[in-house]
Amino acid sequence: MGVEVHDPRWLAAVPGAELVVGLEEVGECAAAGHRVTVLLDLVPRTVTFIREMAAEAVGEGARKVRVRPHGVDRVDLVYAAVELNRVAEDDAVEVQFDVTSATLLRADPSAFVRADPLVVKRDGTVVPICAGLERYALGELGSFDDLVGAWDPEPVRDLCRVALTRALADTGPLVSWYEHLTRTAAGPRAGC
Repeated sequence: MGVEVHDPRWLAAVPGAELVVGLEEVGECAAAGHRVTVLLDLVPRTVTFIREMAAEAVGEGARKVRVRPHGVDRVDLVYAAVELNRVAEDDAVEVQFDVTSATLLRADPSAFVRADPLVVKRDGTVVPICAGLERYALGELGSFDDLVGAWDPEPVRDLCRVALTRALADTGPLVSWYEHLTRTAAGPRAGC
């Protein structure tokens, strides 16, 4: 099971976790010797700057660029995908764009009904999949193995099923899966 931490102090508690930080923290974390993934938010005002933001992160030491869209339209998603492909090629860096194709959602829906990765937020709260799913939190980080052992991931899978139904109604070529998840999680809890 993959784990990402959003503060380097949690790396010792979860060996092998991926360190994911904002653009302003990349240089400090990279200088401390960490392998850093930068998390960039793609919102309407950052669409035209996403390539520059990613290049800045790489220049500061990020070894991976992850872009999470919020509230952008289909045209902006495609534009960002092209720009991020250029970053991957120009800077020889891994780029993760948190979208999926509508075709893949339809072809393999079971791949989206899952409860991982686990995310250790700055305050030590462990949530499944991504920030925004705090009501599905496993708890506070103490013993990671004990926390995972006591956790029932089925409510998260139920959330994924509901979000998948909504995402499949999206008619664009690219679908912001995490945005569907967080919007569904923000609404009333509903079973399938």
